[in-house]
Amino acid sequence: MGRVFVDTNVLFPFSIMDLMLALTEDAVHEVVWTEALLAEWERAIVREQQRSPESTASITAAIREYFADTQILEADYEKLVDAMPSEDPDDRRHIAAAVAGHVPVIVTWNHTDFPAGPLAALGLRVADPDGYLCDLLDAVPDEVTGTVVRLAAEKRRPPKTPRDLANDLERAGVVRFAARLCELIR
Repeated sequence: MGRVFVDTNVLFPFSIMDLMLALTEDAVHEVVWTEALLAEWERAIVREQQRSPESTASITAAIREYFADTQILEADYEKLVDAMPSEDPDDRRHIAAAVAGHVPVIVTWNHTDFPAGPLAALGLRVADPDGYLCDLLDAVPDEVTGTVVRLAAEKRRPPKTPRDLANDLERAGVVRFAARLCELIR
């Protein structure tokens, strides 16, 4: 499926973040990231009281360590930021990073600040997480279900089955994907 830039609003709840990163670990797709994305995510998680600053910093440190090869450096996109089609300064940075990193898909719930038409002119497709994951499941069903099974097997506190993960993903908003996943992991 290739490279994908995942907007901050997709990275929580954690069930979607876990799946997106696990799919990268299993080479099903490649989530790219920037320091600006991680900083925005840290601010949002702490502001929403989802995690403590220390816990959040620990998670982003793990992303930096385990996914170092998928980082897009600020130096590669900083000159593009001001020309990007969005009112939101953070989202302009994300769009610029996707352009500089030759990332064809931005996954976001926020279609207002990621306008499909202007982004298409830049060679970018905007997809919501449910649609993106359904497309990925259609393209490589064995790989996606294999990742879900592996991810469930790694869960210890609390233990989870693949169906439990599908239920978590449904609650997180990827309803169609979770339903289709349940059909495949019976």
